[in-house]
Amino acid sequence: MLRVTTPEDSEAILSLSVAAGLFGADETGALRKVLADHWAGNINEGHEWRVYEEGGQLRGVVYWAPAQMSDGAWHVLMLAVRPDCQGQGLGSALMQHAEAALRASGQRLLLVEMSGLPSYERQRKFYAKIGYGREAVIRDFYASGEDKVVFRKAL
Repeated sequence: MLRVTTPEDSEAILSLSVAAGLFGADETGALRKVLADHWAGNINEGHEWRVYEEGGQLRGVVYWAPAQMSDGAWHVLMLAVRPDCQGQGLGSALMQHAEAALRASGQRLLLVEMSGLPSYERQRKFYAKIGYGREAVIRDFYASGEDKVVFRKAL
């Protein structure tokens, strides 16, 4: 079942992000703060979280937010699917949900940013497969030798 997140989902989202390889177990501090700020109402309007839950367990999560100082441009800030659920269409379904919600509210553009390291090749192929075009590469963005790759999809 796809649903809006609740504060009670925070720990499961953190665990899912580690299991999916987005963060190391000791690297979730920033995500923990984003979730805490979200539930405290300290994050700008428009930030949306959705989870897919089955059998009482979180299987996937998507988080999108408006691009500041733009007209109708948005970012997917997080997409994670449990490793044992990958390759079954869940990531595509989560992205389709975000896209449909944004399209219905008259938004025009969705961006996804990620590392250019070889370990992110699977993610880059995934976004290309679901219709995102590689829009830009910012060399040495995250660190020396680690580029940022930006994908774009018109809504």
